[in-house]
Amino acid sequence: MKTGAVRSRMRALNLIELLVVLVVIGAIAVYIWPRYIGGKSSGPAKYTGPVTQARDTVCRSNLSQLRASIQALSASDPEGRAPQSLVDLGLPAEMQRCPTGGEPYRYDAATGRVQCPHPGHESY
Repeated sequence: MKTGAVRSRMRALNLIELLVVLVVIGAIAVYIWPRYIGGKSSGPAKYTGPVTQARDTVCRSNLSQLRASIQALSASDPEGRAPQSLVDLGLPAEMQRCPTGGEPYRYDAATGRVQCPHPGHESY
């Protein structure tokens, strides 16, 4: 009977070993998460992962499509006026917000310019 108790003790992990394994896995996850998933971009000194870069690209694309739609609507207007708001373009609501920060795009009806207010996207 003594040999059976020794065998079961040798096969099973004890609590300390299990905690050490969990800490090592947690440390690896903390190191890898920002590198591959990335966070939201903000400010000039930012680390962007692939997901953040994709959101930035979608923001650029949205702005490009909004600007093309504004030009097309202005060209079709007999007086050449720009639309009063982005809603007048008839595009989906998710195209009127920055996918990175969620802020609505700024639109100036007088000049027909649209810009992203998210930090770091001023040049888009």
